[in-house]
Amino acid sequence: MKKIKLTIWGIAIVMAIITVAVVLGNGSDNQKDKYNTYTVKSEQTDNFTGVVQADQKHAVSDEPKSDDEILSSSHVRNGEKVTKGQVLFTFYKNMSGEISSANLEIRQAQLAIQQLNTTTDKNTEYQIELAKDQALLGEAQDKLNKINKEQNRSVLAPISGMYFKDSEGRSFIYGTPIIQGNVNEFSLDKITTGKSVTIIKNNGEKIDGTYTSKDKIPYNNGAVSYYHFQVSTDETLTYGMHVQIQNSTRGFKIPKAAVKSGDTVYVVRNDKKYRRVLDLTKYDNEYYVKKGIKAGDKLVLF
Repeated sequence: MKKIKLTIWGIAIVMAIITVAVVLGNGSDNQKDKYNTYTVKSEQTDNFTGVVQADQKHAVSDEPKSDDEILSSSHVRNGEKVTKGQVLFTFYKNMSGEISSANLEIRQAQLAIQQLNTTTDKNTEYQIELAKDQALLGEAQDKLNKINKEQNRSVLAPISGMYFKDSEGRSFIYGTPIIQGNVNEFSLDKITTGKSVTIIKNNGEKIDGTYTSKDKIPYNNGAVSYYHFQVSTDETLTYGMHVQIQNSTRGFKIPKAAVKSGDTVYVVRNDKKYRRVLDLTKYDNEYYVKKGIKAGDKLVLF
């Protein structure tokens, strides 16, 4: 009899445990299901690629123009920064014969003028002859100046930038480094001149930039048209560096139904909701926030 009672009690206890577990389980499920929620998604950004290039590029030459001209001096080294108008190279060409001839013409014109000035009759004929000799003197002096420049020719930097001589011996002045990217016709409206962007360098460092221009005419007009655009930065970047260009985002998107009292949302964690006040920005029918929540957070929908 005792064994039967113990068996009955054992069965009763087991049934009670099962019942409690079921009730608790149902309660837990109900708790989880009692909030209609929205899961915060990652910030949506527009990303483009770009490469650092010079805004201008001008060829310069350290080669003599003729067999009788030599490079007398080079004032710049490869990879050196230069300013507009700076002397890069000077050349020498022996033009002593031409200089002597020009000096002789100058002396002859000066003597003719001196001879005219000894006359006391400053009549019309005198004025005509004086004007002719003065013109000859001016021409001879201009000729001498040109010969001197040709004898000691200088090559000046056409722009400010960096001097670089490539492996084939060609020399260039590269202007200000800017970032050039390209975009297809479907994303062209995402490039807004004057808009701030984030530049991600190839080492992961982020710097600020600004869209400075975009093409109005496509450079590639195939099945899909492509356009160039440019971005400037305050930081001087290395020519040839590849970067990522990221448009500034509005932040995490929050549906209107998740916002209560203008700036309040409720975040669900461990089956409980917690009030959180955010600095929200409204755009169209959605709200956006830069901080205070993160991707994956669940917000209560009202």
